[in-house]
Amino acid sequence: MTRPEVFLVRQPMASPFIHGAHRRQTSDSVLLRWARGPYTGIGECAPRRYVTGETCESVLGELRSIDFDTLARALASEDPVDRGRTLYEQGLSSLTEGGVGNNTRCLVEMAALDSLARQAQLPLSAYLQRVIGPDAPAHRTLPAAVNITQVLDLSQPVQAFLEQRKPRHSLKLKLASDPHANRQRLEAISTLEPTLALYVDPNMSWSPEQLHSSAAQFRELDVALFEEPLPQGSLEEYRRARLTHNVAIMLDESVTSPSTLERAWQCEALDAVNLRIAKCGGLLATAKMIEQCFRWGLPVYLGVQVAEVGPLIAAHRALLSVYDGFLGVEAGQHDRFFDVTMMEPMPVIDRQQNAIHLPVPTQHGLGCALTPHVLPFHCATDDASPLNNPLHMERAR
Repeated sequence: MTRPEVFLVRQPMASPFIHGAHRRQTSDSVLLRWARGPYTGIGECAPRRYVTGETCESVLGELRSIDFDTLARALASEDPVDRGRTLYEQGLSSLTEGGVGNNTRCLVEMAALDSLARQAQLPLSAYLQRVIGPDAPAHRTLPAAVNITQVLDLSQPVQAFLEQRKPRHSLKLKLASDPHANRQRLEAISTLEPTLALYVDPNMSWSPEQLHSSAAQFRELDVALFEEPLPQGSLEEYRRARLTHNVAIMLDESVTSPSTLERAWQCEALDAVNLRIAKCGGLLATAKMIEQCFRWGLPVYLGVQVAEVGPLIAAHRALLSVYDGFLGVEAGQHDRFFDVTMMEPMPVIDRQQNAIHLPVPTQHGLGCALTPHVLPFHCATDDASPLNNPLHMERAR
């Protein structure tokens, strides 16, 4: 018997995060702790309705349809590294056949990979290198640190942000629908930090006309990329913006799988892509998409979901330990958003240097575990559930 435990975590944030599609004041994650005999793996997903159409509630519903005992037997049927290679090539067949969403797939796959890496007695980064294969183009020696791209949302004034956060190299700016306010914020950044590479993100809130007019106005301010400014799936409009108006486009919400990435590439709709683990359906699908991009010479920006609380952060670090050459790397703000941690040890962000340090991992798997701070969110159990008593958690009032 396997014993999956499921946790719904909605943890209040110390400060809100506001962009054109949503105002967030709490985390919104589902966590999974899954014991397969002596090997326990953990996972996280962070569903966002405006990104993939999923919610935490839809993930919880899909989890109840999964036969974890059958899945555990399949995972135990081979050498753990060979099993990982099969997962990379074919996916989790029971999830593919069940038609679950990307976040559910991410959650279960991450817990499975964590337990398989522990079984193989390897850190997840080393395990992924063996699973993906020695011929992958971007495997390399671990760097001492990775520079991070900070994100300035709509809740913060430009000058205070620059003074407090001191971004280096690059900055992503969330934009709204007000052209005058957008230009003022960009002009302030260009005046105060003229050497920063600027990426702007209207979060799908613009029309094609707004994109074309803004691109012409922002050209003198050296905006390098426009991230997903139009409604999701506007590939023909993006192609026209790129080829007719010379607008550099970074896709995000329109690219959620290897097949949608292929479609956008064939449509000539992008100059770069923002890949996020939960959005893309897990570590292995994200790795496949990174491999695709590197073969094409398409720049990759490795992003995060706002307010990730634990395993997703550790999984993000594992990818950084496997691949190099990203256009930009986000690190999230878990250290600023939350007073308590859902996982230990929690990956550290060097705020003085605006960098992620990547020491050689010594622990197997993700190298972390859920903390007792998860427990105050426990609200109820469902004895009838095939998930073997999943915990449904929410902050006690």
